[in-house]
This record gives sequence, structure tokens and C-alpha cells, in this order.
Amino acid sequence: MSKQISKDNREYWLKKLSSKFSDKRQNIVSLHQVEINEQSQKNFPLFKKRLGIDKDLINYLRVEKDFNDYAKNYQKRLDEKKDLAKKHYDKIFQKLKSWCETRKSFDSYDLPKYEYESKILDLSYRVQSYLQDTCKRETKEAFYKSKKGKEIQTLEELEEKATDLLHSDMIGSEVLSQISVIAKQTNINMTIPQNTLKELPSK
Repeated sequence: MSKQISKDNREYWLKKLSSKFSDKRQNIVSLHQVEINEQSQKNFPLFKKRLGIDKDLINYLRVEKDFNDYAKNYQKRLDEKKDLAKKHYDKIFQKLKSWCETRKSFDSYDLPKYEYESKILDLSYRVQSYLQDTCKRETKEAFYKSKKGKEIQTLEELEEKATDLLHSDMIGSEVLSQISVIAKQTNINMTIPQNTLKELPSK
């Protein structure tokens, strides 16, 4: 009975065979690799055409180039656009600032400032809001200087006069009597009881 190869010998020969065949295979592939590469390059256009993606690849390459170009120059373009926006807003800001010096209704403290570090510019909204508030304030001031606003103006003047009387050194009964007169001038119902006047010092 013939003796079988031992387990250790079998493993040794298996490794050796695998190594030898692998080396031989690699040598054969290497000999033909140049020819395969050349043939592959010649076949490639026809290969893509058969797949029907030629135009798709051209379109994709175009948008990819555009994307990469934008990505590389994004910050530069963003800064250029911000500088341009600032340049235009500076003209508006200087004009509004000059109005602050000559018109009381313009508040220089609330004048919108250009925030260069801001990621989103919202000056159009803030300027519009500032101008609306200023216009309303100016319109209100003009209205109360007109005939229609005269009643409010008179009321404010009489209120100030009555308030001044309360803080004066005049005798209490005289103060309340004059306030009563002022109230009548404004058609405000504010009758001061005679008992109150009697209880106040008259000297």
C-alpha cells in the first residue's frame, strides 16, 4: 500500500505551486500588458458610444468644471460682491448722514451701518424701516405745527403750565384755582370742590 503525502508536505507543495504559477501568470500578463493598454485606449471611444453616455459625460464635465471654478473662487467673488455693495451703500449712508446734520427728524444714532462680517446683507430692509420711521416722525411733527394739530399743541402747552403750577411756590388754593381755570380752557371736566380749596392754606 503506497504511503500518502503528509499534511505538512502537502501544505508546503501547495504553497510552492501557488507561488510558481502566480509568478508565471504575472510574467505572461506583463508581456501582454502594453498591448492590452494600447488596445483598451483604442476601444474606449467605441466603448463609451455603445453605452450611450457620451453627451451626458460632456454635459457633466462642463458643470463639474463650472462648480470647481466657482468653489475655488467663491470667497474671492463673495468679497468682491460685498465690496461693491459697501461702495454703493456708502453713498446712501453719507447722504443720510448729511441729512442728520440739518434735519431734526433724522436720527444719526439709528442710521443703519454696513456690517461687513454679516453673511447675509439686510440693509435694504433696515434702510427702508429707518426711512419709514423718519418720514412718520417728520410728518407727525409737521402735522402738529399745522392748524389741525393746533389743538394738541395748545393742550400740551396748558398741561405743561398746569404741571409747572404744581411745582411752584404759590399758595395751594391759588394753584388749584388756576389749574381749574386751565382745565376749563381745554374743556377737561376737572372741578375742584370748594371744601378742598377752603382746607388749603390761603396765605
